[in-house]
Amino acid sequence: MQTLFTVSLIVEIIFAIGFVAIPATLLGTFGVSPDAFGIALSRLFGSALLGFCTLLWYARSSRSAEMHKYTIRTMFIYNFGATIFLFLAMMGGIMNSMGWGAMIMHLGFTIWFGVYAFRR
Repeated sequence: MQTLFTVSLIVEIIFAIGFVAIPATLLGTFGVSPDAFGIALSRLFGSALLGFCTLLWYARSSRSAEMHKYTIRTMFIYNFGATIFLFLAMMGGIMNSMGWGAMIMHLGFTIWFGVYAFRR
């Protein structure tokens, strides 16, 4: 489980920094040209990802089973939703083929967190 938290933390921190610091560049790699509002929303999303990074950081070093359980459930819900919304964006032609990579990555995390979220 610590490996899952660490890998997710690394991936999320990279995207968080990108969305906060260079949102137009990051979105440009997905074929999206954001306006001022899109940049503002990207930075808002980046700050939310920083919150997930904080949660993952504390969960990595925690020995609390409850902390692990709630972190896993939180990250499962985020990744599940992200997978759905990225799929819809791809079906709508909003992003270039890089969007499939992001969707597959979120699907992978959905499955990985799901393994822990639903086992007894």
